[in-house]
Amino acid sequence: MRNKILSIIVAVSCIAANAQEKCIINGHIDDSQLADGKEVKKVYLTQTDEFGRATTVATAKVRKGSYTFKYKLTDNAPVLQYAITGFGDGKGISLFVEPGEVVVSTPVALQPELSTVAGTPTNDTYAEYIAIACEGQREAARQIAALEERHGKSWLESAEGKSEVRRIKAKEAIKIEAESLRFLIEHNASPMTPWVIEHSLFSKLSAAYAEQMTKTIAVSLHSHPYYHSLRNAMLASTLKAGSTAPDITLPLLNGETMHLNDFLGKHVILNFWTDAEEATEMFAELQRVYDVTQQQRDQYVIISIFLGGNIAAWAKEVKSLGLNREGWLHACDGAGADSPAAKRYSVEDAPRIVLIEPEGHVVSLDMEIDEVVLRIEQILSGDLYYLDMEK
Repeated sequence: MRNKILSIIVAVSCIAANAQEKCIINGHIDDSQLADGKEVKKVYLTQTDEFGRATTVATAKVRKGSYTFKYKLTDNAPVLQYAITGFGDGKGISLFVEPGEVVVSTPVALQPELSTVAGTPTNDTYAEYIAIACEGQREAARQIAALEERHGKSWLESAEGKSEVRRIKAKEAIKIEAESLRFLIEHNASPMTPWVIEHSLFSKLSAAYAEQMTKTIAVSLHSHPYYHSLRNAMLASTLKAGSTAPDITLPLLNGETMHLNDFLGKHVILNFWTDAEEATEMFAELQRVYDVTQQQRDQYVIISIFLGGNIAAWAKEVKSLGLNREGWLHACDGAGADSPAAKRYSVEDAPRIVLIEPEGHVVSLDMEIDEVVLRIEQILSGDLYYLDMEK
């Protein structure tokens, strides 16, 4: 009997565990007609990576306005934002994918952005956050409507009326911002919080305020991709000689993916290029750097980042130039000028050379090509000149 009870407990536990590995998304579209008169027949669950590349991870048929995704999650998968697409014109429904059941309600297929999403912790928290702005806008509309009722429509269009309308809207906008920030601080352990700070608020905050908001994020999220992205955005916004270098993803020529922070403990000669002909002088100097650092190879690494969009041509170019050597890494994300790496380091013109010391601080953001070898030889001789800069 005891063994039978144990078997039942184990079976139930397994069922529960399996259920937690899926995100079930049940959606309904009240009016599924699109602009061309056709009905929405299929919807797609889409994930966009840090390089802006969208990938469809699941497809669902729409029957009588309803659809269901049963998306299996990998072990310990972080909660990330996805989109339900298939509405045309690049429109979609944003939602966070996590274990459990998500319910999506779309009144009109022509306006999927008006959908409501609920059912799991992160989506419910995000819905509460969005409601703050909605309620603030409704309050402003109520106050303006009351003014019209009291003074008439013509008064609202007068100079005095317009001034009062601006005052109301400004007051409610400030209240919305204050309440939104307070909400994010109170929900600092939700995965949606660092995402919202970076994508919705970061551009509105001063560098100092952005840093303080980043510090409010719960320690439990410090390994989450959205926290890393927010922290790197914060570091990039104040980037200068002596500051901490933002981490970047490095899709390498050999197919591996590494990160800049993987090279902490080494001097990093980070360089960006777009055209081999224009970068000829830089590569010649870097080859000299490569040669003079061979006796201390474990202390130096050269990382060349190609900012063009043709990955196949880049791979061929690197090999033809003879630059594919041990200790000289080559990376390209295929995003061209929109490369996150270029944005983090504010690279507008290439070639460009950035020198980073072993503790991860920037020594120089725009080192002259003919200065690179001299500075590396200076460091090799034991003259760590950049320590005086950091002070």
